[in-house]
Amino acid sequence: MKTRALVTGAGGFIGHHLVKFLKQRGYWVRGVDAKPPAYEPTAADEFEILDLCRWADCLQATRAVDECYNFAANMGGIGF
Repeated sequence: MKTRALVTGAGGFIGHHLVKFLKQRGYWVRGVDAKPPAYEPTAADEFEILDLCRWADCLQATRAVDECYNFAANMGGIGF
């Protein structure tokens, strides 16, 4: 049975690379972000737009997963 992983921040630069990395290794992946993928279409098996500041959205994101990788953050930068 495949390991089921959750990647938060999956629409961002680091998160979308981790999704591809996990998929190449045979994981089933759910990607979650507050916005659609910014760099390329997602490789995730599922992609959900959720606000992880809301408890109900956190419960929805984490349902039926074995591992969670958190890259959800407001990173700032020049335009922040």
